[in-house]
Amino acid sequence: MLVLSNADVERLLPMSDCIAALEPMYADYANDKALLSPRVDNMAPTTHPGAYYAFKHMGGTWPARGVQALRINSDILKHPVIAGKPRREKQPLAGGRWVGLVLLFSTETGALQAIFPDGVMQRLRVGSANGIAMKHLARRDCRTLALIGSGWQAGAQLMAALSVRAFKEVRVFSPRAATRDAFIGEARSRHPGVDILAAGSAQACVAGADAIMAATSSMVRVLEPAWLKPGIHVSCIKSQEVDGEVLDGCDRVFVHTARQAKQMDNVLPGTPNVSEEHKRGWWNDPARPAASYPDLGQLVAGSAPGRARDDEITCFANNVGMGLQFAAAGALVLERAKASGVGHELPDDWFSEDVHP
Repeated sequence: MLVLSNADVERLLPMSDCIAALEPMYADYANDKALLSPRVDNMAPTTHPGAYYAFKHMGGTWPARGVQALRINSDILKHPVIAGKPRREKQPLAGGRWVGLVLLFSTETGALQAIFPDGVMQRLRVGSANGIAMKHLARRDCRTLALIGSGWQAGAQLMAALSVRAFKEVRVFSPRAATRDAFIGEARSRHPGVDILAAGSAQACVAGADAIMAATSSMVRVLEPAWLKPGIHVSCIKSQEVDGEVLDGCDRVFVHTARQAKQMDNVLPGTPNVSEEHKRGWWNDPARPAASYPDLGQLVAGSAPGRARDDEITCFANNVGMGLQFAAAGALVLERAKASGVGHELPDDWFSEDVHP
């Protein structure tokens, strides 16, 4: 059984390779050749003021690579209000760190094959999903990107966008100037040759852009209907960043998966500060539920058409994460780790038993 680190995953899985690994998985998912284990969140009280405990799990089975993935998170969560918008933020209370793990199992033997932190891979898989959508939906002559957000996930959105389109200018807006400026400094060093600029407002960021990507922790809309101009492509990393008005303004909308609108919340009575963020929204509105839109698997498989005209307004709404992403990306990382001798081997019998369970 192989133990890998976030640094190992980052070395073994460039964004472009992650995108290439996920595309055939989405096609198999659309053609009923892969299984999704839905995301479920258990939430309970904790002793930290204004916070609650959340245990998240999701998974997926991909027979084509002989792998089953399970992703788990054990978090303390708060909902601070930043620049007038409530955010969902995980607190690093495990000795100043966070807890998230991916477990990979063999579908041929049942054995546990690898364990690694979820941080880098979950960033790459979110970026890859939006990048794949952009590859199939955005105009090929896109040159200007507007990026709303400057956190951990925003960096992955930028990497994915530059992997699938030849953007020459990227404008970044975030209400926290210090975070935005630090992000731009790191992005410029990572992506030389691309003009990456700070925008003083969201309106300045999106003006004249060919594509807009939202990558925030906001629990309310950050993309505005007025920004939807002919030919533009827009996307989000969580469904709260858009609403029904935005979706209705688009000519073509795809969701991440139509088979699960949002995660399933199990909330222990008495848990404080747990909002109804997943209970009400466009994704379960009878007028436009998530299941009414085609999803990314159908787009990749060709069973739902992508952009048809240059003047269409297209949208990818990443409504909920898929554990299958960890199966696809994890299978490639495990293959490369074994080939290059990366990681730490632990005895297999630590993770199996000699009694019938």
